[in-house]
Amino acid sequence: IALIPVPDAPFAPEPLRGRYVAHVRIAYTGAAEEGERLVGPLRAVGSRLLDTLTDMPYAANAAIHNDPPTPMPWYADNAMQSELTPSDVSTILKTVGPEAPVMCIVELRHLGGALARRQGAPNAVGHRDAQYMLYLLSPLVGPFTPETVRPVHRQLFDAVAPRTVGRFVNFMGIGDNAGPEKTRSAYEADDHARLVRLKAVHDPANNFRVNYNVEPGASEGDR
Repeated sequence: IALIPVPDAPFAPEPLRGRYVAHVRIAYTGAAEEGERLVGPLRAVGSRLLDTLTDMPYAANAAIHNDPPTPMPWYADNAMQSELTPSDVSTILKTVGPEAPVMCIVELRHLGGALARRQGAPNAVGHRDAQYMLYLLSPLVGPFTPETVRPVHRQLFDAVAPRTVGRFVNFMGIGDNAGPEKTRSAYEADDHARLVRLKAVHDPANNFRVNYNVEPGASEGDR
């Protein structure tokens, strides 16, 4: 689910303009008929501003959230959560609601399922036991700069810190919001140490570094 303050602008769908909306985001890879059955209870909850749920080819998956197709500056981070408490929900709603001091989009993903199953070859996917991923993004437009949005983000992530087990590598943010400590937070300690050793073997000069960088070196156990 995503909580989104939609601008009152022509590019936004008319029913959503100028509103604070909840976007229930669904992806199902089975038969369309079974997907329709599964979402039936959600549709029965109440009326919807828009219902864009449809069968689509995988090649169109970039449009699944109806995000703007053009690049834009943004500031973001995420936290993998062991649980979600009522106080966390209250803080999330205050962060994205009409009284929020800056524009914030919050997405909450319910995890588990295949992500939580450890099978096959060992790999570096971190924090498989997390129950939720909390993602916070602020567009850097108009008066909003990294300096104005950073304190609001920090307040939310500090509030959920006791239940945070790490980060998800795909949504850690860029620029001054990324660095070695945040990169390490996306992995279990043993997995990160193995990546460090592999980087030293295959890329000792750290040529592949324009990313969430794992620097080459020896782990503590190898010294």
